[in-house]
Amino acid sequence: MDFTELYKQTSNLCIFSPNGLYIAIAVQHRLVIRDAESLQIVQLFSCIDNIQSIEWSPDSEYILCASYKLGVIQVWSMNDQDWTAKINEGIVGLTKVQWAPDGRHIISFSDFKIRISIWSLITKEVIYIQYPKFNSTKGFKFRKDGKYLAVAGRKDCKDFINIYECNEWTLLKHFVVEDSDLQEILWSPDGKYIAVINNSLEYNVYIYYPDGRLIRKYTNNKIGLGVKSASWSPSAQILAVGDYDQNVILLNNYTWDPLIKFSHNSIIEDPSVIINKELDVRHLRNNLDFKWNLQSNRIKYEIVNPPVELATVPIDLNKPNPKIGVSMCSFNITGIYLLTKNDNMPNYLWIWNIATLKLITVIEQLTPIKQVEWNPIIPGRLAFITGNSNVYFWDADMGYCECVDVPALNFEVHSINWNPDGKSIVLMDKDKFCLAFQIEEEMDDMGNIETVEARDSMESIAEE
Repeated sequence: MDFTELYKQTSNLCIFSPNGLYIAIAVQHRLVIRDAESLQIVQLFSCIDNIQSIEWSPDSEYILCASYKLGVIQVWSMNDQDWTAKINEGIVGLTKVQWAPDGRHIISFSDFKIRISIWSLITKEVIYIQYPKFNSTKGFKFRKDGKYLAVAGRKDCKDFINIYECNEWTLLKHFVVEDSDLQEILWSPDGKYIAVINNSLEYNVYIYYPDGRLIRKYTNNKIGLGVKSASWSPSAQILAVGDYDQNVILLNNYTWDPLIKFSHNSIIEDPSVIINKELDVRHLRNNLDFKWNLQSNRIKYEIVNPPVELATVPIDLNKPNPKIGVSMCSFNITGIYLLTKNDNMPNYLWIWNIATLKLITVIEQLTPIKQVEWNPIIPGRLAFITGNSNVYFWDADMGYCECVDVPALNFEVHSINWNPDGKSIVLMDKDKFCLAFQIEEEMDDMGNIETVEARDSMESIAEE
């Protein structure tokens, strides 16, 4: 891979625009817009306080910054440098902000679950949604086409869902859910279904039509904790449900019965499973028989043949929020692969083939895995990090993992984010970032990256 120089950032706020042309970076109270390839500064804006959130409009024409401490949102245009807008939530506070799919309305969430505000950049009017159950996007979901909005609410000790039409923001449907404590709503990618997840004490998954008709209630009467994670496949044909019993249930959209159960066993016996095990490079470097080659990053992994016993973390069930169960269910862009992560096996990633309904790969790391992201364009490309100076990749076509060293001194990767075009990825340390580009032929010599010096007046301002 090819790496750029290092640049300053704060709070790991490095966000690609949806069209993939720009990347927005927070540097304390400054918002720096750079070209996504050359990283040259395109725009530079100044906020009234340190930036705590950055959000691009879906069409990449506008960008907003939020200061939750002051309850202020500032908006700028990429096409008109003289245009700006400012929203002040006042005493109700601000906990979260996002764009509506039309890119001309801003959604803000007040503190203490008081209300949700919908601000129009065109008419400068505001619409309020009362009684939201959450002061975040947890119970707030737009349909994929952006025409309808589902909002979870609570009133008189009952949970309900409101369906709004997003042109005039009128209420179309209100229905009370059978769940006693709704925790999450998931709108299917095709817009036909809404999945409602109960709290972790009860294993209940409800499937509704948007008009409020209940299609199916799936429950597990086994004593224990319930659902921990859930995710729709891109085709909406499968709903993956991860639970605290370290299993993933696949519900199909024809009968809503379980298609299969994937279990995260501590012993892998299937000989067809490929186990990618990260090697302890420091130990191997001292081995004279080991030929260390910086250009061959794949050498940092070995393929282990089953049967293999996986390491688990002892669990104290007497403590609250035990680190156990499937906390991640993530389909790739085509829905062919399902990625799962089991909390009491923090060093492992599990990859399942949905076409064959089998486990195909287990990735074992030396340290716990911190973040995992599917490539948004390349179907079988996966990136993940463990908080060290490396970024790791798994490729379905190759079947094995790669470990790439970031050629920078004292640089630890704490967060990653793919460009929507799938060609580059941003790597973030505590206060710096760089971009990594996939190239056909690796460079012969990669030296250490040094922090870039200011090359013009705008660079100097951005780096202050």
